[in-house]
Parts: sequence; structure tokens; C-alpha cells
Amino acid sequence: MAKGCELCLLGAKSVIFITGLCPLSCPYCPVSAERFGKDVMYVNDMPVSRLEDIPRVVAEYASEGAAITGGDPSVVAERVKTVADLLKREFGEGFHIHMYTHVLNLDGRRAGLIASSRVDEVRIHATSISQVRGREKYVKALAASGKTVGAEVPALPGLERQIAEAVNALAPYISFVNINELDISETNRERLRAMGYKAEGLNVAGSLEAARKIAEMVTVPAHICTGRSKDLIQMGTRLFRHAMATAAPAEHVQDDGTVAYDEEGRHPRSLSARKIRIKLKTGEKTLEIQ
Repeated sequence: MAKGCELCLLGAKSVIFITGLCPLSCPYCPVSAERFGKDVMYVNDMPVSRLEDIPRVVAEYASEGAAITGGDPSVVAERVKTVADLLKREFGEGFHIHMYTHVLNLDGRRAGLIASSRVDEVRIHATSISQVRGREKYVKALAASGKTVGAEVPALPGLERQIAEAVNALAPYISFVNINELDISETNRERLRAMGYKAEGLNVAGSLEAARKIAEMVTVPAHICTGRSKDLIQMGTRLFRHAMATAAPAEHVQDDGTVAYDEEGRHPRSLSARKIRIKLKTGEKTLEIQ
């Protein structure tokens, strides 16, 4: 398992959505219509307008690292480099940063900027060997710069062999592949249906089995990221860490990341507590129940 995955499963990574810009339109892309194609930034679903504000939000989550995503971060490679500098300066060299990019969006300038940045780990998205051909040199340059380089691919049922071929074409330069069970969102639902896929809860039916097939065919170490681990473990533990870092003295953080408090300022575990409420903060939203 890559370092970025280890920290994600501990809830110790902040997710930095650095831009919604991407020239591609992959049919399985789950990015919402409010974000895709727009040059907007979010940190853990909190909108951010200034780069200088990113470390402040990251600190609220007691994060030990950050995942830079989009859109495609390589489209704003200069911004990625600036943000990586800000985070390393604020939290130290041990603060782990990984980022994603589609191999089709790499060119010499973007690869050079990323190679010279303080990003620790780069994950290359590719779903066919034709996408990789002619772009291996950019992946090679990233690996030669000393960064950990891996692949990050979706588990598309029926396309297991072509995805494995893409990963194996990158094998000389990468040290792992992370295979994602395919999420269904409001954005990609109809396009996935047009591809012949069916929903199974919040994921595509058969995607987990497809991930296992891909893992058997690739020549680099593989990790399968299930929808359950993303929804319950990654996000749940991140919310728990945020609650622990920001809860007031008279508030009690529960195991599921919700916060119990008394409306009159007593600690909810006090025998005198009477008006206990429960709240959960996610991004800009705070949900409350009595």
C-alpha cells in the first residue's frame, strides 16, 4: 500500500480540490457539475479562495498529509507547486503530499513543474495502452526526480485487460497501482448507464470483481480501494479527527465523529446535562439533531 493510501485510511489526509479544470470528459468522472470545468478550490469540501488559507483548513483537520485532486491538478501545475511549498513550510518535510493526473494531460512543461515541486507521490490515471504511448517519457521524468510514482485507475467491468495493459506499460516507472471501485454520482449516473453499467448501492455492479481481475493481471503491487473504505473509513476517520481538533471543552466527540453538547454549556456527560444535542460538521454544512 502506498504511503498516501495508508494516511487516507487513517483519516490523516486532507483532500485539496485544487481546480475543476480538465480538458477531458471521462464518462465515469464523479466530479459534480458545480465543480467540473470551473477553476474553484475546496479543502475537505470547504471552499477556499486564497492559496494562503489552505494550510489553516488543513490544520483544523489535524492532517498529516494532503491529497491534491481535481479536475486535473496538472492543468494548474504552478498552483500545485505553490501549494506544496506552503504545506511543507507550514507542517514540515514529513507532511506527505500526493496528487493525481491523467496521463493525457501531461506534457513537458507540466511534468517539469511537478518534478521540481515538493509533492511526494504522483498517481497517473490511464485506462488504455493507447493513452500511454508517447507519454512514458513524462512518467519516467517524474520517477527520475525522486518522487514515488504510481498508477490510479478505475475498475471498469469489461475493460479489465485494457486497463491492466495500461498499468503494465507504465510498470518500468511506477511502484504501485491503486484500483478504485467505481463510484456512482449524480454527474456520472446516466453516462454509466449508457455504457451498460448498473448501480449496486453507491457503486457500479461488478466493479469490485473487475478490480480483483485487474490486480491479478498487473505486474506491480496492487491495492484495491473499495467504495466502503472511502465512504466509511477515509471520510469517517477524517471527520473524527476534525471533531477532536476543533471541539470546545464542553463538547464530547463520539466514536462516529459526531459531537454531543448541552445547549446551556454543560458537558453532555455531566449529570446536570439536560438539553443535549448532536451535531456533525462536514464541509460548510453542520447537521444537528436534538
